[in-house]
Amino acid sequence: MFRKTISPLWLLLLLPPLLSSAEDLVSQTQSPEISQGSVEIEGDNLETLLDRKMKARGNAILKKGNKTIKAEVIEYDQVSEKLITQGNTSIDLDNISLAGSKLNYKLTDYTGQMDDVNFNLKSEIKEKTVIKKGYEITKRNYDFRGDAKTIFFDGENKSRLQSTRITTCEANSDDWYIKSKNMEIDTKKDQVKASNASVEFKGIPIFYMPSTSFSLNKNRQSGFLSSTFGTTTKSGFDFRIPYYFNISPNMDATLTARYLGKRGPMADGEFRYLTENYSGINQIQYLNHDQSSGQDNRYYFKLTHQHQFGKGWSGSYDLQKVSDNTYFSDLASMIQVTSVVNLPQRVNLNYSGDIWKLNVLTEKYQTLTNASNSPYQRLPQVNLSGKKDYDYFALELKSQWTLFERDDKFSSTFTDVQKITGSRLTMTPAITVPFTSEYGYIKPKLSTNFRSYNLNNSSDNNKDIVTPIFSVDSGIYLDRNINFLSQNYTNTLEPRLFYVYIPYKDQSLLPNFDSGLADLNMQTLFYENQYNGQDRINDANQLTASITSKILDKNGKERLSAIIAQRYYFEDRRVFGNDHTEAKKANSDIFLGASAKLPNSLNLDAMFQFDPTSNNLLRSTLGSRYNPEPGKMLNVSYRLIDNIIDNNQDLEVFNAAGQWPLGNKLYSIGRYNYDLKSSQTIEVLAGLEYDGGCWVARSIFDRISLPTSPTPNYAFFVQLELNGIGSIGSDANKLNNFLYRNVPGLRTVNQIPDINRQANFN
Repeated sequence: MFRKTISPLWLLLLLPPLLSSAEDLVSQTQSPEISQGSVEIEGDNLETLLDRKMKARGNAILKKGNKTIKAEVIEYDQVSEKLITQGNTSIDLDNISLAGSKLNYKLTDYTGQMDDVNFNLKSEIKEKTVIKKGYEITKRNYDFRGDAKTIFFDGENKSRLQSTRITTCEANSDDWYIKSKNMEIDTKKDQVKASNASVEFKGIPIFYMPSTSFSLNKNRQSGFLSSTFGTTTKSGFDFRIPYYFNISPNMDATLTARYLGKRGPMADGEFRYLTENYSGINQIQYLNHDQSSGQDNRYYFKLTHQHQFGKGWSGSYDLQKVSDNTYFSDLASMIQVTSVVNLPQRVNLNYSGDIWKLNVLTEKYQTLTNASNSPYQRLPQVNLSGKKDYDYFALELKSQWTLFERDDKFSSTFTDVQKITGSRLTMTPAITVPFTSEYGYIKPKLSTNFRSYNLNNSSDNNKDIVTPIFSVDSGIYLDRNINFLSQNYTNTLEPRLFYVYIPYKDQSLLPNFDSGLADLNMQTLFYENQYNGQDRINDANQLTASITSKILDKNGKERLSAIIAQRYYFEDRRVFGNDHTEAKKANSDIFLGASAKLPNSLNLDAMFQFDPTSNNLLRSTLGSRYNPEPGKMLNVSYRLIDNIIDNNQDLEVFNAAGQWPLGNKLYSIGRYNYDLKSSQTIEVLAGLEYDGGCWVARSIFDRISLPTSPTPNYAFFVQLELNGIGSIGSDANKLNNFLYRNVPGLRTVNQIPDINRQANFN
């Protein structure tokens, strides 16, 4: 093997006209240092031709900088820096390696041509782990490979390919590829553009694209996205062709042409922007004429924006509107949207400082029902709160002023009480004197609630009321070391007492704009006021007691926990809704909860509400989650609500959801939701994913019974995901969000680590 290094300065010297001897050539390569501009050429045999050309035969290699060219024969012109190869040729550039039959290439401007090419494009980042929906998932980039009849080099990092195929499948596997007559690759911009392209799957053309572009590393590029399709009971076949606009690094838009088999053509647009100080998403959908219902000009828009002004100030708005009440139930392809009843039209201004917090809100709703109990409009609402800690006490103030209005749309159905509007001012100053230590705490708190009303459509326009509130929260921390099954654990015991006293105030003549009795549960047991909102404050002379116990392993991880709590009433309650029997009870229901995180990846949770007076179990929630590894997950739960007052509010539901590998590259996805009280199925979801290695196919069937419809709604989704390119079929983002909602913790095939995927190949 002979090697020669050629420096640009060496071109000024007289080249030896004859074939250099082997000894001379070897002697010129003894220095290990090669300058950046130097060219190194080697081969089994080297020749010098016409004092300017070098020719290497047999295992020929030419190197310059980060470029390496190999061939059977390399002929190099030292003046023009052109080279010509013969026989099997390969070239390695920054992010692309190529192999072909011959190469004509100029090193100075990176131009040339190569025939009968096979190429590999390498991604910069192979794999990363992110947290989505509270779960850890794997995101990947893929290496592309392909072939072309001819490739033209048009400068550094740029090339044009003719009669090209490209795929992310492994070598010797052509399950799918994009076939194009003309393709451009820019490795610097991380972009591939193709014209007259078609997608072939298993040798069958399944999709044609007059023009397309995509990123080698999943970076955003303008161009047509993969078309999606699906079907629903109410709209029929749903076909979408989206075009993506990469406007700038922090701004993009998508315009989608959509066709609904039963309703006709529809337009769908989305505009997104994101900067350091503000961000937003604007969406609009428009259907000129609905062929099914006969309605014209059906639309939906949603405008959202968040803004950080600096120095603690921020703002936002959320404006939504639809053309008619049945828009979502008719046109939404995802089931969770069809039950929307109120669309907000809300604007916020906020300030957050070390002591003071301010929120100014204007809020209206578009109500999609004819119910007369539509929400009050807040035009506007101002919240001001502050808290200051001193050495031995803390001062706190909560205040709110709201102007309540009603939507005239329902005025004809309003009762006299519902017609009342006006303003409300509430102020609640408080002082807390905490006593804390490492083994416990006592926190006495004294506050006074002041409410003042200025009303319209009322016999008494002005109403004021003052209510004092006193509470004491206290607790103790105890722990001990225990040994269980030859393992050391820490066992904690945390008793807690919470006392509240609020004198009775007659509030029957006050309007009720936004208050409702909160559900009594493990959290609200420790609230001073059992009412949500600002219009009602219950009277109280009560004590809530609870005991919590936990078992922690040597790493501090909670393995077992249990809690029991009950509230004791020392006086009958007089402000307690319409449930007079409940108001006279001496004590509340008993609440019990327990959870276990077992070493075998099994988590168990249980919550019970027991009425000792009637000896009835009013509520119970049982849940289990088994997740031994990514791609293997099963959730099973049971929920019971026994409402003695109103049987229409009873609930008894069984739910099972999960994902499990079936072998032979198949994964199952499912959910079953059953109403035991009415003996009917609420929702059934069944799906299969097939892991093709460089592609994933999934099909999802969903059936749901909607409270607004006498007949179930059916949906069927089919999707072919080509790794590194995108998906064909149902919209990927919407389908994934739909699956995450129904099967919490699910990972699609490409979000499962390779080691777990490979175990399911057999």
